[in-house]
Amino acid sequence: MRRLLRAAWPRSMAGRLGVSLAAGLLLLWVLSAISASLVVVREMNEVFDSILSEHAQIMLPDLMRRYGGELDGVGPHPVVITDATPHDEYITWRLYAADGRLMMRSHGAAEAPPPPVGFTTIAGARLYSEPSTDGRYVITLAEPPDHRLHTIRPTLVRLLAPLLALVLAALVLVPLAVRRGFAPVRSLQAEIERRGGANLDPLPIGHLPAELASIGDDVNQLLQRLRQALEAERSFSANAAHELRTPVAAGLAQAQLLAAHLPPDGHARREAEELAASLGRLGARLEKLLQLARAEAGVAQRRERVDLMMALDLLVEEFRARPGVGTRLRLDDGGLAELPVLADLDALAIALRNLIENALRHGSPESAVEVAVTAEGVVRVTNAGPVVPPERLAILHRRFVSYGGKGSGLGLSIVHTIAEQLGAGLALHSPARGRSDGFEAELTLARATAQERGLTRPS
Repeated sequence: MRRLLRAAWPRSMAGRLGVSLAAGLLLLWVLSAISASLVVVREMNEVFDSILSEHAQIMLPDLMRRYGGELDGVGPHPVVITDATPHDEYITWRLYAADGRLMMRSHGAAEAPPPPVGFTTIAGARLYSEPSTDGRYVITLAEPPDHRLHTIRPTLVRLLAPLLALVLAALVLVPLAVRRGFAPVRSLQAEIERRGGANLDPLPIGHLPAELASIGDDVNQLLQRLRQALEAERSFSANAAHELRTPVAAGLAQAQLLAAHLPPDGHARREAEELAASLGRLGARLEKLLQLARAEAGVAQRRERVDLMMALDLLVEEFRARPGVGTRLRLDDGGLAELPVLADLDALAIALRNLIENALRHGSPESAVEVAVTAEGVVRVTNAGPVVPPERLAILHRRFVSYGGKGSGLGLSIVHTIAEQLGAGLALHSPARGRSDGFEAELTLARATAQERGLTRPS
């Protein structure tokens, strides 16, 4: 039972407050209804008892005066009074002699032995007996068992129904009021959820209540410190990569020049070529660090209408000119001459370049790398190769995470960061869809409408 209550208990503060208020109102109405019912029943019973005693005190002298001769005579008893206008008797009466003989009764009263003097309840009926001043007679007034119930029940309904309607209205209005009262909390929550590595802007706290404004101010201070730390990290990465790129490029040129002047079959030539290859890999990693720094600095925050097909054509042409690529890289443009999307041109080029580089590096050298575009703004880059395990695939977009021991582990992280800033979707599949092996990266971009401003062409 306790588990069921815990499962049914709302997890939100607004839900808990609403349920608590509603339950409190309902409990208050039940207690009020019980209390009011007890008071009304008691007061109504006192009024009805008073009516019985008052009627008995009025009727007894009147009956003795009007029917004294018949009561003292030797005629048949009891005398039934039937000369009244026909009606339903809510109160019946019987007149007894001092010795207990029934002398007279109303037409609706049944013959019965005399009850004790005063108030009594017999078979649910309320009775009151009053003796005459001379002690010769006793009058008994009786009220039917259901009379008081039929009278008190409508009274209670009319008393409690408006309160019940008020409680029901409150049960409807309380959640609305609670929801409205917690609107600033939800607004603050939504603003905090919008913050991330690419958005560390201060929270707007001018419209918040005083209780939440202090929380928002503390969060803003935390965001400011975090922004400063991230900016320092990005600045260090960018500056270090930039400062190292020039000497690495110079060292690569010197190593290549040295290798060119050495005998082709000598050990020194192989060492020089390995040195040049290592410097080339170091230069590529520095380039990735620069791209990551730009991506995390929010390079994709600015969006404009750019031609995706133009950017892809230029990148594919550039990659095909590299040694060992050529016709291995295939582009399926879907018959599209142009495809306008909302993006930053530089950021889009960085993302597409990393997707293609990743496929060329990790794909089988003898198999093709396919780049396909659809009219919905979806770019799919597919390569052959071993299947990536699901647990590895789920974290492949993180920094310095790679599979197969190739690459720096930064390419997909850069694409993921840019996709988040562009509001695009990045989905990774292994094996590639429709195949039993390989890897597929799918980038879904937002299509630009005809009302957007003119196309930005790559220069």
